[in-house]
Amino acid sequence: MTVTNAAAARCAVNGCARTARALLVTSAALLCTAAVFTSQANARTTRHRGCAYAHSPARHTSRRALQRAVVCLINQQRAGRGLPRLHENQRLNRSAQGWTNVMVSHGLFSHGADFSARISAVGFNWSTAGENIASGFKTPAAVVRGWMGSPGHCRNILTPSFLDVGVGVSSRGVGRVRGATWTQDFGLPMSRHAPSGNWGPAGGCPY
Repeated sequence: MTVTNAAAARCAVNGCARTARALLVTSAALLCTAAVFTSQANARTTRHRGCAYAHSPARHTSRRALQRAVVCLINQQRAGRGLPRLHENQRLNRSAQGWTNVMVSHGLFSHGADFSARISAVGFNWSTAGENIASGFKTPAAVVRGWMGSPGHCRNILTPSFLDVGVGVSSRGVGRVRGATWTQDFGLPMSRHAPSGNWGPAGGCPY
């Protein structure tokens, strides 16, 4: 899910959901402007070299290690396609962790009524914001692979206008789903310019 805070534009909603092997992933896109995407044929595979705990099961690994692994993995995806790395943001971590806890405790797998309000509530003053959620993926590498294989989630990860990211994780699944539950919250602070204008990699999604 992506939102652009634009006073002069009304946003249209396009939602999608995918269920596979009892693994749940959802994404919705709120787009205020249209963009022309160009596919990049190269860099379709990115190795996990150098990301500690990338393949560690969530139930046996600390939350902090898992958060860092997810950030490392998505930054590999971005850097491998010529995009600037995202900065881990503690406010976005709180937003993402809080929503992960809610989904698990309530057995509710969704973005809720307004994910951007949750991001604002932790004190992150955003101009652009996005969110990915997933349940049923046991390791950081597995969930990032799942997100990169889903068009909407992949575009969030490779959106050039995001600067910061936060991660939430629980070793429990949502409802009867086995495996961990994950949330990524993305943002560009109101006072900052987009770090890149290169939409080519996002246009090539999924990978």
